[in-house]
Amino acid sequence: MKKIITVLFLALGLSTFAQERGEGRKDLSNEEMATLSAKRLAMQLDLNEDQEMKLKTLYMSRIETAKDARKENAEKREEMREKREEMREKREEMRENDVEEMKTELKKILTAEQYQKWEQLQEKRRKGRRSGNVRIRN
Repeated sequence: MKKIITVLFLALGLSTFAQERGEGRKDLSNEEMATLSAKRLAMQLDLNEDQEMKLKTLYMSRIETAKDARKENAEKREEMREKREEMREKREEMRENDVEEMKTELKKILTAEQYQKWEQLQEKRRKGRRSGNVRIRN
C-alpha cells in the first residue's frame, strides 16, 4: 500500500512540474523563443557567435513556418466545418423530400384506413426512437 501511495505522489509531482515548465513559453515572442533555443544549444554544444546567429535564424524560420501551417490548418478546419454543415442540411432536405414522396406513393397504394394506420405506426416509431426504448431498423 505504501508503494502505491509513493508512486501516486511521485506521478502527481512530476505532472505538476511538467505543467509549470511549459507555462513560461507562452509569454515569449517568436524571436525570444528562437533566441532562447539558440542560446541553450550554443551553451550545450559550445558554439561560436556566428553559429548561434545562424541557429537563431533557422529557429525563426521554423517558428514562422509552423505558425503559417497552424493558420492554414485552422482555415481548412473551418472550411470542413462549413462543408459538413452544408452536407447535413442537404441530407436533411433530401430525407424530407423522400418522406413526402413516400407518403404520396403510399396514398396511391393504400386505402385511407390503411394509410392512417401506417401514419400511427410511424408516429409510434418516432416516439420510440426519441425515448431510446425501441430500435427498429429499416
